[in-house]
Amino acid sequence: MKCDKRDKLRTDIFYTFCTYTACASMTLALAQTMGCSRTPRESQGSSGSSNASGSSGSRSNQKVDAPRVEVSTPPARAAYITNNGSDSISVIDRDGPTVTDVPIAADPARGRAWGTHPAPHHLAVDPTSGALFVALAHAPVPGAEAAASKNDPHAAHGRASTAGQIARFALGNWGPYTAQDVDDNPGDIVLTHDRARALVTHFDMKRAMTAAAAGGPPASLYATLQIWDTRTLERIGSRAICVAPHGVVTTRDDRTAIVACYGSDELALVDLTAPGLPTSRYPLGPTQGVLGAPRYGPYSALLSPDEREIIVANLEGTDVRIFDRERRRFLPERTLSLGARVFMSDYTGGNVILAPLQSPDGVARIDIARSAVEKRVTFPRETCQAPHAIRRANDGRVYLVCEGDHVNKGSVLQLDPETLAVVRRWAVGVYPDGIAFGE
Repeated sequence: MKCDKRDKLRTDIFYTFCTYTACASMTLALAQTMGCSRTPRESQGSSGSSNASGSSGSRSNQKVDAPRVEVSTPPARAAYITNNGSDSISVIDRDGPTVTDVPIAADPARGRAWGTHPAPHHLAVDPTSGALFVALAHAPVPGAEAAASKNDPHAAHGRASTAGQIARFALGNWGPYTAQDVDDNPGDIVLTHDRARALVTHFDMKRAMTAAAAGGPPASLYATLQIWDTRTLERIGSRAICVAPHGVVTTRDDRTAIVACYGSDELALVDLTAPGLPTSRYPLGPTQGVLGAPRYGPYSALLSPDEREIIVANLEGTDVRIFDRERRRFLPERTLSLGARVFMSDYTGGNVILAPLQSPDGVARIDIARSAVEKRVTFPRETCQAPHAIRRANDGRVYLVCEGDHVNKGSVLQLDPETLAVVRRWAVGVYPDGIAFGE
């Protein structure tokens, strides 16, 4: 059988998805069936914007009852950690050794009947109202995926087949929660600065794989950015913006959302003030992968303190890239190669960011203005395995979330922002990856 362009696109997307989910045998079989060999990806420009919406569920707010859990750590001292593998939130006392684990009860409308577990991903906190918002991915239950997970620790990320949820917890009443359906595979979740809206991205690589295999148009691969009213938990906006959008941040005036589009090698700027959420997309470089099979794989976006620049961290490209907001373009001369997958970074003061790295694992202290690594460290596996996210609290203390091996407990470290030495360590749940503060 002759391999045409559409078949090659399908093969490339299966290759990327299966690299992420450890199903290489399926990729090989697909390629042989189509008569395609796995070859280097050809570059492809960004495609036009789409108003296609996702398939969010239509249920009204679902209240999930659960036994109340007593949390003694006051919000001002607390850091909240999502544990994707053990379906819980760890509340750590940043001033002491106390860790309280709050189980996330399964929604009775889902659970075993759907073959999923809650799988909390990222989270956001509104200290003023005392509310905590979590993106629940409802990933497949452990079992058939266990062998694949041993080969790829991120095997379940982005591959759920059921709608996720946005869940709201009350910090003073841990246990019960209210939830609403979002699209499949929710990724990041952030609150606008006025705390009135929650933004949810959908890291839906499975959508991209399925649409490409069916020969669908480019827009059919796109997943949504959704806007939710934090008080009523009603969806007030949604737009399919790009392939597998993940990290999101908003400008201080809450007029613009900035989204890292993993599956299409783009940065998306979304106008939050206009109906339809008009979106502009910018390719990370001249040699993009095909849609769904990224060459750079942007995972997170970070605004500089003066909001003039956007720092984009890349998994496949193993680098950090800088976007100039005024000139509306990336600055290739300031790209910094790190030779490792770069996850969710944060500023620690001035022009300095700390970047968590995987394969090889570690943390880099980077002067963004000079695009220079000032210091780079690694940790023993028993201290920190698979660094995922770094966050700076308002008091200046810096914390690193370490995923661990996704079977045993992960950890959270407090780091000295100058030396990167470990100040304190807490053991949390299985596969932690999100952190927020109650201050």
